[in-house]
Amino acid sequence: MPIRAQELFEAVAILTDKQSMRVTLKGSLKGAAFAGTTTFIGGIMAGSIGLLIGGVIGGILSYAWTNDELKPVSQIILHDLTIMEQELLKDRIIAALTEFQATDIIMIVSLLNGNNIAQKAVLSSVATFVTNQLHMKIID
Repeated sequence: MPIRAQELFEAVAILTDKQSMRVTLKGSLKGAAFAGTTTFIGGIMAGSIGLLIGGVIGGILSYAWTNDELKPVSQIILHDLTIMEQELLKDRIIAALTEFQATDIIMIVSLLNGNNIAQKAVLSSVATFVTNQLHMKIID
């Protein structure tokens, strides 16, 4: 019986949620640039106390601005992938599980629930996919 991608992704999403796997969505660079700019402007306007005030205000605003820029990997897997990306991820996950001879979704789910080596293989393939294909950074 062929493995349906959606069932596989739901099982992998549960696993990534257990590991609290999240990615950042390019907000860190914007936040750092904003905080640096406010610090610089504060320094020009008020000297050393301006550096302090500009840095604090810039840091707080950057935090508020980029705070929701983290996204669970499970949400990306279940909702954000194109069909081509879904097929590529499915192939990579199945390839990671070939040594376990998992031929259907029931075997895969049971492997992911009880086998730490299989879990690590799948998480590694998901992390590699997210990093290399989607160009996102995984946050521990």
